[in-house]
Amino acid sequence: EEAEKLEVQVMETRKTKLGADHPDTLTSMANLAHTWKQLGRHHDALNLMQYSVEGHNRVLGPDHPHTISYQSWLTKWLPEGGMEMACVGT
Repeated sequence: EEAEKLEVQVMETRKTKLGADHPDTLTSMANLAHTWKQLGRHHDALNLMQYSVEGHNRVLGPDHPHTISYQSWLTKWLPEGGMEMACVGT
């Protein structure tokens, strides 16, 4: 729980200081998504990772290593969470 609090604080600070679409902010979102996944917050984790992937794709492009890495995680999580891609973002 302490890690989650710190990651939320880092993400919110980066959003304020750098903007929501800054690569560091998007990476903070992906890190928080991993933590939420470990805590069993699958729906929240999927939604946040989806946002992070979309942002990385927009900002860094589809061939950037971060975009590819986070997309890979998201793809792995979808069948595991029993959710369709259409559910992400709701």
